[in-house]
Amino acid sequence: SVYLIHELSCMPYLSPGSIPKRVAELDKQAGQFVLPERRERSYPRSVKARPQKYAVQKANKNNASQA
Repeated sequence: SVYLIHELSCMPYLSPGSIPKRVAELDKQAGQFVLPERRERSYPRSVKARPQKYAVQKANKNNASQA
């Protein structure tokens, strides 16, 4: 999260005596940053067909006999 990145990037500029207090605050708030478990898929995973790079004409019965 942006908040955590900001807090950790500001640590070098804090006085050494205030760092334990900041770390304790971050530890207290750590539960807010835990994501919930992912739910199961409602449909199975599948590989989609890749689109053709160039258009291909389908063989027509009339055109096949003329070739």
